[in-house]
Amino acid sequence: MQALVCRPTSRLILALLCSAHWFYCRYGNFEHFGCRGGTTEDDATLPGNGILTNLHVTDLHIEGPVPQQTCIFPQLRELDLDGGNLTGTIPEFLTTCFPVINEIDLSYNQLTGTVPAFLSTVGSLVELELESNQLVGTIPPELSIMPNITSLRFENNLMTGTIPQSFSNLTDTLFILFLYNNDFEGDLSVVSGANLGVVSTADNPKLCGMVPASVRWAHGYNPHNTSLGMPCA
Repeated sequence: MQALVCRPTSRLILALLCSAHWFYCRYGNFEHFGCRGGTTEDDATLPGNGILTNLHVTDLHIEGPVPQQTCIFPQLRELDLDGGNLTGTIPEFLTTCFPVINEIDLSYNQLTGTVPAFLSTVGSLVELELESNQLVGTIPPELSIMPNITSLRFENNLMTGTIPQSFSNLTDTLFILFLYNNDFEGDLSVVSGANLGVVSTADNPKLCGMVPASVRWAHGYNPHNTSLGMPCA
């Protein structure tokens, strides 16, 4: 599949995608899409000959499953579909359509199911943002093999279980870990060696145990409605 060339008609192509019923385009923002070698921010200026690399389709009434039509942009570095009404599970085509993807943002939708282990095969991924959906199940330990991951955001879901022991392998990369408002349990010792800069832990009543310095001194740490700092039963 050939990449979409960034030209003044690119905005028209996105509009046609809207009319193809995979998102509802009356409200929101689909103006942020970037091209390597140029920009399409202003149709009055001639963009470069690059390929589409950033697609931010935010706060639209996108309905249905995560659209596989996005696969027409195989050189995406950023795929941001937050703030819609996407339903269904996280699709496996995300692992094959975007071989150089750095950011996947599916937050603030209505996605269900679990966080799939197959996401760990996206070796280029730096940021995974899945907050504010209806995801269940545990954090897959396979995510710890992702060599470039710096940000994992799971807050405001229905997830359970402990932080995988394998996350001790992320000490060199993991900087943001958002767990807020789920039903995680156990201690956070597995991230004691991480260089965390931002965390959220509140509203997980079953989190417990000693709070590692990497968590305690990270921006955003709040033990509200947890048992962090108290022995695990």
